[in-house]
Amino acid sequence: MSFVEMDHIRKNFGSLEVLKDVSLHMDAGEVVSIIGPSGSGKSTFLRCLCQLETIDKGSITVDGDAMVSQPAGDGRSVYASPSHVRAICRRMGMCFQHFNLFPHMTVLDNILEAPRIVKGMKTNEIMPTAEALLKKVGLWDKRDEYPSRLSGGQQQRVAIARALAMNPDIMLFDEPTSALDPELTGEVLRTIKQLADEDMTMIIVTHEMAFAREVADRILFMADGIVQEEGTPDQIFEHPQNERTQNFLKSMLRF
Repeated sequence: MSFVEMDHIRKNFGSLEVLKDVSLHMDAGEVVSIIGPSGSGKSTFLRCLCQLETIDKGSITVDGDAMVSQPAGDGRSVYASPSHVRAICRRMGMCFQHFNLFPHMTVLDNILEAPRIVKGMKTNEIMPTAEALLKKVGLWDKRDEYPSRLSGGQQQRVAIARALAMNPDIMLFDEPTSALDPELTGEVLRTIKQLADEDMTMIIVTHEMAFAREVADRILFMADGIVQEEGTPDQIFEHPQNERTQNFLKSMLRF
């Protein structure tokens, strides 16, 4: 059994079918990048995994633990109990396009808050981890600053450290550099690349084609609410088979 199994996911927003039978199986330690045009369902698919969106049909299992099951027949998917779903979601860390830091808290308090509230840990218990994480992202010297005094790239690195403070088994990135100026993108991508080198399980929705190619073990190309093609970075970028994939890469890479 794969570490993450998302099978036949369907999601509607009213009459609009955003996800049309999308599946993903991935192993622990694997990095999957999801690429594709805007409006293809990439972010919605990612948000379904951490239950920021609920699905209409399909099933989701994490490490053998069922979050959502699909009953026989044509009925809607059935979620596990709210407490069980929360327990599964606590194994995930999420970083968004916009950093969502608490503006009234210092950098350090942003890191400390979730373990204190969710896990009931004491500050002195969390502090060694918080210090190590801020040093990992190169921001220990900014620990007493407020988010408004940081650059966008620094804020996103704090957001990554905050997610890691919960010791997740999988990290989810939804366009982590899309809100950044180009010169700030590299520092965030270097941080994510370091996590990949440490065998962190990750799903990354991104428009950074060169980065996706470098960091991912597998690429999913989504368009029109389905996975049009998937394969290794070399297969997707060097030898795409699907015409939709070919046209997208031509537009992105300016072949």
